Amino acid sequence: MNFRILILALALILTLPLLAQTRDIAQSYALESQADFTGSLEIMRELSAADPQEPFYQVRIAWLEYLLGRYERSISSYRMAIGMKDNLDARVGVINCHLALGDYRLALSATDSLLVEHRQNPQLLAKAAYAAYLLKEHSLAADYYIRLIQVYPWDMESRGYLVNNLYLAGRVDEARAEYRLLKKYYPLSGIVAQYKGVLE
Repeated sequence: MNFRILILALALILTLPLLAQTRDIAQSYALESQADFTGSLEIMRELSAADPQEPFYQVRIAWLEYLLGRYERSISSYRMAIGMKDNLDARVGVINCHLALGDYRLALSATDSLLVEHRQNPQLLAKAAYAAYLLKEHSLAADYYIRLIQVYPWDMESRGYLVNNLYLAGRVDEARAEYRLLKKYYPLSGIVAQYKGVLE
């Protein structure tokens, strides 16, 4: 009896370090929620090494690299994920990296190519509008916001951005019409306050 207990205890002692070394994706998420992006990334790299053909692990690695401000590395990981399985998540991730790097023209070009297939995707329309805005191409940004508003007419944040870009593009009559709608539906918008003396 004592011999069995001794063997079980010895087996448990030898197994515990192995169990402690086994980390899973839940731990990665937990570390991310605590803003320990480096620790979270370390776990994802281990998981990816154990299952190198898993595209989601690459997307997650790319996301964590993005959170760490390592945008070039993030782009590389997103592209690896796309090579394993083409997906919109990773392609949008690349666009986000271009925006963060200040490569607005690349971001706009990448978004435009995706909008050919995903014409009404609100995330892509918003990213294209934002890139155009950052390029100071306000009329183009307004056109993207118009497309977005056609799909989601009650998106008041986008409507506010539309008012702003229409005005900056010199399309004042259109800006005034959109301003009236924004004021009617969401009078607390910062854009309403900003343009009150200008568009009323």
